[in-house]
Amino acid sequence: MAEARHARWSAILMEAIEARASDIYLSAGQDAWLRVDGRLRRMTQAGETMDDDFMGSLAEAFLSPGQLAELRNGHAVDFSLAHAGRRLRSNFYRQQARLALVVRVLPERVPSLAAIHAPAALQGLLSARQGLVLVTGRTGSGKTTTLAAFLQAVNESRPAHILTLEDPIEYVFAPSRCFISQRELGRDFQSFPEALRSALREMPDILLVGEIRDRETMTTALMAAETGMLVLGTLHTRGAAEAVRRIEGFYPQEEQSIVRAQIADVFCAIFAQELLPVRRGGRVPLVEVLLREPSVCSLIRQGKYSQIEMAMMTHQAQGMQTRRQALQKLLQQGLIAREVYERAANRLG
Repeated sequence: MAEARHARWSAILMEAIEARASDIYLSAGQDAWLRVDGRLRRMTQAGETMDDDFMGSLAEAFLSPGQLAELRNGHAVDFSLAHAGRRLRSNFYRQQARLALVVRVLPERVPSLAAIHAPAALQGLLSARQGLVLVTGRTGSGKTTTLAAFLQAVNESRPAHILTLEDPIEYVFAPSRCFISQRELGRDFQSFPEALRSALREMPDILLVGEIRDRETMTTALMAAETGMLVLGTLHTRGAAEAVRRIEGFYPQEEQSIVRAQIADVFCAIFAQELLPVRRGGRVPLVEVLLREPSVCSLIRQGKYSQIEMAMMTHQAQGMQTRRQALQKLLQQGLIAREVYERAANRLG
């Protein structure tokens, strides 16, 4: 059974790698699917429909006893693993009382900032010593890869202590010029607020929070940025202005003006991104860039979010750009086709 399961899983993974898929979808009672360049398609080599025995054998092979107990009790389980030289970020859950699994297939190595076509403004932050940098976007928009590429660039350029708090660990960094501590929720710490408080005593130069999900995590991240760390995090918002509004929304109304002032004092940059298909296959990030500048800080303090887009438009020389400006650049560089440009432009209104 174990050999058959291993052979079938290996065939699934190899087809995904050969197709350059970003995700694998498996569920008992259904065919296997891949997501390639943002689009779903059925697998061709996975064999017959996934059955309960196969999905159960994967859970037993991949999960710890504690995680298996969580899954049996009806909870979804996030985990990561390495197979065939690739890192996989995965989530087991149940649908219609049957096991299902979604796997994010990470690149073979941490990509460079140039390879992912990161905006020049991100390269410009490599020497930053403190403040808050956010990368925002929907699930699957490449936020984790962007931050990993940034951390790898720091790792190759200057001495620093990089501390990451992740759920789960995705990219694994090989120390180069940096001392690196990677901690995983459920294995190395039990909650993000607790780990963040501990991080203040672990003396990192750069702290990756991962996804900022609640008020307590946000409060501690702001405190860390105020105390002299460069804090990196992600939010599920579409635009830069929405990110600040989302942070403000974590707090009761009577505290929001104080929080806006804190954000204005510590923020370095907000990168809001989505992925678009490239002409020759693959995807490229469309990135809105909001950088620290006195007029932007003033708008944040006053909560005048509707004026932030105009500030980005008028400070292009400093590296800022709106989504529409970023889209135009991708077209001019020949990275995206005219029809991709037009679809994206229509979404922007």
